[in-house]
Amino acid sequence: MKNRNKIRIAGFSLVELMIVIVISGILSAIGLPMYFNHTYSAKRTEAIAALGSLKSDLGLYYAEYGYYPIVTEEDYVMGADWNDINVGELNGDNFFDSSYFYICRDGIRWELKVDKNTTFLTEDLTLKYDGTLIGIN
Repeated sequence: MKNRNKIRIAGFSLVELMIVIVISGILSAIGLPMYFNHTYSAKRTEAIAALGSLKSDLGLYYAEYGYYPIVTEEDYVMGADWNDINVGELNGDNFFDSSYFYICRDGIRWELKVDKNTTFLTEDLTLKYDGTLIGIN
């Protein structure tokens, strides 16, 4: 009589692998939207923080000169006029100086805006002179 030694190869069956793939797909379908929502919130928070920094810089300018820089047409928050106000750069992970715009026609009422077309945001964010933030849901 022949002695047969059967060697069993350890491994996963096709059904077990398919179950793992299905479970991974379900977890991805649940987790990815939450991840993208979190990253969008982080980008929006970064933009709001930079607007607050610019507001503080404008307050320092006003304290020294008694008026805000007058810019009659919406312009980038950069260049010679802003070098005295914003001595640092606003470059973050998602935004640059060219993402922010400023306008002040009368030296009193100003607006700072983060443009959605130059950023990863879905709407413009606008900070007004009275502290009102527009574009936040």
